[in-house]
Amino acid sequence: MSKTSIKHKGEIIAYVFRKRLRVDGTKFLTPDESTLQIGLLEHPSGTEIKTHFHPAKKKQKISISEEFLYVEEGRVRVSLYLEDWTLIKKVSLSKGDSILILKGGHGLEVLSKCRIIEVKQGPFLGNKTTKVYKESN
Repeated sequence: MSKTSIKHKGEIIAYVFRKRLRVDGTKFLTPDESTLQIGLLEHPSGTEIKTHFHPAKKKQKISISEEFLYVEEGRVRVSLYLEDWTLIKKVSLSKGDSILILKGGHGLEVLSKCRIIEVKQGPFLGNKTTKVYKESN
C-alpha cells in the first residue's frame, strides 16, 4: 500500500495517496472517525456492487474543513503549514496521486499544467468567511 501520513508532533496533518496504491476489492483509506471518508475500489470485470442508497442520518457536527485533492493531470507541489504559517512539509504530486489535508494551511505550486479534482465539506460560504490567507508566500 502506498499511503503516507504527514505528521507534526504526533498529530496527522495530511495523508498522501500515490497512484501505485493497490487494493483488492473496496478499502477505505481513512479512519472510520474521519469526517471525510476516502475509499479506493478495485474490482475485476463482471463484479457487481449491490444496489444501495445512504439514508439520511444526523452525523457528528463538523467544525473543520478537510480538503481532498486528486491530480488528474500534471504535477503540483503542495506546501503544508501550521495555523501560524510554520512550514511543515512540501510534497510533490503527479498524475494519479492525491492528498487529504486534515488541518492547517496549504498552498499549491503548479509544476506542469494540471487538472485537479477538489472535494471538501460544504456548503461554501464564500472566500471571506471560509479562508484565511497568508500575507505573503
